[in-house]
Amino acid sequence: MSVEQWAIVVGVAMSVALALGPWMFMVHAKLAVIASQTSGLVTKVEKLAESHEQRLSMCLEHHARLETHQSQLDRIDERLREMQ
Repeated sequence: MSVEQWAIVVGVAMSVALALGPWMFMVHAKLAVIASQTSGLVTKVEKLAESHEQRLSMCLEHHARLETHQSQLDRIDERLREMQ
């Protein structure tokens, strides 16, 4: 290749690099924002999952208590019917 052809190749490569450079930085910046927002969402989802687990255990405890109370009420009802 002659010097003129190398100059053309280098000129075209530089033009492409200068044309695509700002676009690539813009895309990189947008991806960085998306990544930071995603990490924030992951943290929120983890906190919600922990909260859900705590509330689920509370609900199960309350359900067990309600069943106990229901069985006690059934026994009291039986005794009252026997007394009549």
